[in-house]
Amino acid sequence: MEKYAKVPAKVRYIGPPSEEFTRGRVYPAYFLEYWQGKRESLHVRGDSGRISDFNLLGDFEVVEDGDHVLNYYEAVVKCVTHRYDGMRFGLTFGKEYKAIGRDRDGLYLVMDESSNCYFYPPDVFEIVSDAHDLLSRQSVYYSFHGGKNAAP
Repeated sequence: MEKYAKVPAKVRYIGPPSEEFTRGRVYPAYFLEYWQGKRESLHVRGDSGRISDFNLLGDFEVVEDGDHVLNYYEAVVKCVTHRYDGMRFGLTFGKEYKAIGRDRDGLYLVMDESSNCYFYPPDVFEIVSDAHDLLSRQSVYYSFHGGKNAAP
């Protein structure tokens, strides 16, 4: 594990029957992210061993969060490329967005034009503000696109 990597929160699944989660079982959770413009979605490692996103916070209860990874902190980043212009789920050059963290590979988790969070390379942005140091190496939890979403 990296020197400054944070420990995942522990959450218990209390939601309806699911193919990915077992009711009453405790799982590691990594981010509290935006889904449809509301910050009510979790990244959770499920029964399959994969980390899935867009899991409703209300389907889980927080058991432990010593490193406070399930927080409502945000950084503000500004898009500095035209690479995503005109895409339905993308970014617009010059516009500011909310960023809530960074994965082990350095990708920023950003609420884009879809009002959902997706990972983007850091060179797409200029950091406008980051009072809680969310986009530093210290906010690295796991590699979302790595094999089975590799944990540190």
